[in-house]
Amino acid sequence: MTEPVRENKPASGASHGATACKPGGFSPRVTIVDGVVLAAIFMGMVYGIGRYGLYEPHEGHFAGVGYEMLMGHDWVTPKLNGAPYLNKPPLFYWMIASSYWLFGVSEWSARLPQALIGWLGVLAAWKWARELFGARAGRIAAGMLAVSAGWYLFSHQLLIDELLSTIYLASLYCIWRVAREPERRRNWVMLYVTIGLSILAKGLIGPILTLFVFGLYALIEKEKSLLRNCRPLMGLAIVAGMVLPWLILIELRNPGFLKYVIVNEHWNRIFGKRDPPDFEPVRKGVLAYLGIALVWLAPWALFLPQIACFGYKNASPSSGLDKDKTAAFGILGLGALLPTLLFVPVPTRLIYYSLPTLPAFAVLASGWWASLATPCYKRGRIAAGLSALLLGVPIALAGQMIVPHLKQIPDLVAAPQTLESIPGFALTIGAGLVCCGVLLLLRKTGTAMLMLCAFLLVGEAYNTHGFASFDRVRSSRRLVQALLPKAGPETLWISEGSLEIGAAGGMAFNLGLDGEGNPRHVYVMSDGPKRRPPSFPGEKPGYLIDKAKLAELWFSNKPAIYVTDFQRMGRDDPPSLPPGELHEYKFNPAENPAGFRRVFVNDAALKRFGL
Repeated sequence: MTEPVRENKPASGASHGATACKPGGFSPRVTIVDGVVLAAIFMGMVYGIGRYGLYEPHEGHFAGVGYEMLMGHDWVTPKLNGAPYLNKPPLFYWMIASSYWLFGVSEWSARLPQALIGWLGVLAAWKWARELFGARAGRIAAGMLAVSAGWYLFSHQLLIDELLSTIYLASLYCIWRVAREPERRRNWVMLYVTIGLSILAKGLIGPILTLFVFGLYALIEKEKSLLRNCRPLMGLAIVAGMVLPWLILIELRNPGFLKYVIVNEHWNRIFGKRDPPDFEPVRKGVLAYLGIALVWLAPWALFLPQIACFGYKNASPSSGLDKDKTAAFGILGLGALLPTLLFVPVPTRLIYYSLPTLPAFAVLASGWWASLATPCYKRGRIAAGLSALLLGVPIALAGQMIVPHLKQIPDLVAAPQTLESIPGFALTIGAGLVCCGVLLLLRKTGTAMLMLCAFLLVGEAYNTHGFASFDRVRSSRRLVQALLPKAGPETLWISEGSLEIGAAGGMAFNLGLDGEGNPRHVYVMSDGPKRRPPSFPGEKPGYLIDKAKLAELWFSNKPAIYVTDFQRMGRDDPPSLPPGELHEYKFNPAENPAGFRRVFVNDAALKRFGL
């Protein structure tokens, strides 16, 4: 093993331009610059997360479950809209509920755990890159991941996949540690802890990804020592100790839960037979799925061929690098490829399933970028500079040209401020790429990365205002804020329903507490195959009503508000209200808070509203 070398100088024998690695666990000292970079990234992660309402259905689902978990003092059974919601493990819910407990209930506190998860992923990328390539590369990895399109987007919206991605990167790092020192028990303990966390985060897909990478690496490298030292009984004990207490409790309280999750949420999903079907707008064909995976890697996907070549060459034993370094390249390469490729043959490939590719890719990309400063990568640096320069100009101009075409998308037309923000956002990104390209051609690789990340960070912060405009379409917050003061706490709220119950969950979250201090709930129509709810094990949820129950509620002396599906754009079929009772509540068109929803009220509500 070579001795530690100074930062940014090529390691001995690094014929393909890999920068210095710190063998034997040596890593450069954390500096003030590291602290400033990481602090700035954290501020970017939390900026604006409370400015917009919960997007439905996905954010309404996660924030709503966390809310009811806290208010109901039940941290075992996830509940949404007053009934068990049993298709996801509890870790993300626990984090959101804990945030509510610490900071109060709001959109900001709901999204704070997501922002922290994104920042922890950045921290993990920073640590691994600095151990492999030096402190400068660590800062590059942190910046690359933080401003990547996918990481930025999913750190500002509630979905589990960024949590899974962060845990997955940690598990890849642990695989590298056990590959370097398979005899050390602590390395294996860390690996098994990440596997337990991944199960609590998103079920079996987490350990499947980790064990696939581990097995493929051991097979390709013929590392029998990994299999001899893997301590399977200890691993089972650690994972079981983390997962089994919750599994036992939730199965006892909700008989049939395990069968439902294993069969419907895992096995049936593989073959596209999950019931109800996955949310259609996020299901894509193979080419679209791969194209969106590249979008999540943007703007670094621009340099994908060079980064892939860099990783492939340095993973080879013939690269001249020591075994620790080639192992890292191999594990990162496998870790980046597997999450995307694994779902290509699966019919239910949702657009965010490829997100775990991004952190490992960012670590590899940071090593490639750091190597551009070395003489042997002169041609690569020039090629990267020209690519950035030539792409930046059309992106800057495209913002103005694309807006007329985007006006054909109903969602964007309903949120005009979002459309207005697109030209400025595109101009910022394009200018950043042009500036980066020029600096790369001038051999200012560090300044080029700093400037590009700064432009991207400013553009993404600016784009947060577009999120706030778009919430009139995807969130019921403005609708509830407009009607609740007039309706009063005793008014019944009824949702036409959607393909995801999270739409009603978001409305219930926005309604807050009733007069007795309990979470408000929303009735949901169960009629019609277009909007059928999930069929969890156990009793039928009390919030589900059919047309007969709707008529009973509608003709009662209690005020009732009926809200149609937020995805109703382009549909002209009438809502399932009793005939002759279509009293529609009209908003001022200039300030319409309902998006594509339509609001109807019964006679008692008409009197309450003074109409």
